Amino acid sequence: MKCITCKKEYDKPVIINDTTYFTCSNCGNVHEVKKYHGYTKDQIIGKIQAAFSSVVLGDGIGLFEAQALDNYEPEDTQKKEREKDEKTNWRSINYSELQSCSSSLSFFDANGMRFHLPAFIIGSIKEELDDPIFYLTQIDSYKASKLATFDECQIRAVIEYLTWCLAEEEYQFDHECIVEALNEFWESQLTSASN
Repeated sequence: MKCITCKKEYDKPVIINDTTYFTCSNCGNVHEVKKYHGYTKDQIIGKIQAAFSSVVLGDGIGLFEAQALDNYEPEDTQKKEREKDEKTNWRSINYSELQSCSSSLSFFDANGMRFHLPAFIIGSIKEELDDPIFYLTQIDSYKASKLATFDECQIRAVIEYLTWCLAEEEYQFDHECIVEALNEFWESQLTSASN
């Protein structure tokens, strides 16, 4: 991992309790990440795949259907677009479709979000499409309702993904909102799902 300030590789981190401290020997910058596990991209992808492996769309809003909603299409057009939607295997949706339909994230219902989000996360980790960080961190009651069907395993996988993002250089400007979302939303969701 590279220093956010000077871009030099951090030395080996120091772990105290549940916080990992990365200190740059070049400029002295200290970067801290709570509950950091040091997972690789492939390990995070594996966690997302495992957590969402059996999720199907069901009656949720699909990718193309959501685009029709975004475009204010009439109901018959929305139904026609839904016919094109993948409904059983989110892994089969190609990244170019996801990227061209990225605004669908704003129009999914809870089941649509649970079905499509893992594909968006994995595509972003592989640098095939834009990341869904905004939808996982800027959470009001409306967005929270779209995340309501996630089970404990899925919540843990999203937490691991967001925690992984905290240690990646490309998310340095999202650090504050990621930490806030982890503390104020995702950890409480985990507590609720555990009970």
